[in-house]
Amino acid sequence: MTKHRFTPMPVRRHKSCDSRQRSLAIELLCQTFPTGAVVLDAYCDLLFSNREGSAMLVRWTAKHVSDLAIKPRAHPRIPAEILGACHKLRQGDEGNESQRSRPRFGGRIFVRHPTEPSMSAVVALERSARDRHVAVFCILFQDGLKSNLVAGRGDKLAMLTIAERRVAKLVAEGHRNNDIAEGLGKSVSTVKSQLMTIFSKLDIGSRTQLAALLRSS
Repeated sequence: MTKHRFTPMPVRRHKSCDSRQRSLAIELLCQTFPTGAVVLDAYCDLLFSNREGSAMLVRWTAKHVSDLAIKPRAHPRIPAEILGACHKLRQGDEGNESQRSRPRFGGRIFVRHPTEPSMSAVVALERSARDRHVAVFCILFQDGLKSNLVAGRGDKLAMLTIAERRVAKLVAEGHRNNDIAEGLGKSVSTVKSQLMTIFSKLDIGSRTQLAALLRSS
C-alpha cells in the first residue's frame, strides 16, 4: 500500500505566489462562514459571494419552497431592497445639499425582507485604505434561524451545513418530509437522513423540539 507523504511548502516563495495563496486562503475562509457575505462593485455587480451568501440570495427572492431547489447561479439576482440601500449609500446624505453627491463611505443601512421577518441584511459602503479609488458594497445577511440556533445551542450552528439549515427551517415552518423533499428536489429518505443528522448535532430528539428551538428568541 502506497503511503502519501505531505511535502511542506518551501520557506522562500515568490511574492506573487504568496499573494495568490493569501487570496485563496481568505476566500476559503469566507466560504466556511455560516453568515452570508456578498460583495458588489460600485455598479452593484457581484464580485464575491460565499456559499451562505449565495443561498441567502436564493432564499431572499424565493416565492415558494420549490424555488429553494434552484442552484445559485454564477450571477444571482440582487434583491431590489439591497440595490435600494446601495443607491442611498452612493448618493450620500440627501438631507445636506453640500454632501448630496458624496458617498457615505463607512455608512450602514439595515434592510428587512419585505415579507419574511426572520431575514434581514446590513449593507455597507467601504473604501480601500490602500487605494482610495476602490470602493465596494459589503452585504452581510442575517437570518433569524441562525440567531435562534446560536441562542439555543451556542456555536453548534457552524456544524450544520447549508442543506441541513434549509431542511431545519422548513421543518420549523411546519412542512412535512414529503413536501420538503419535493420542494428541494431530494428523496424523502435523504430528507429524513438530514433531519436525523440535525437532531444529533443539536442534541434534540424530535421535530417539535427543533421547531421550538428555531422559533425561540
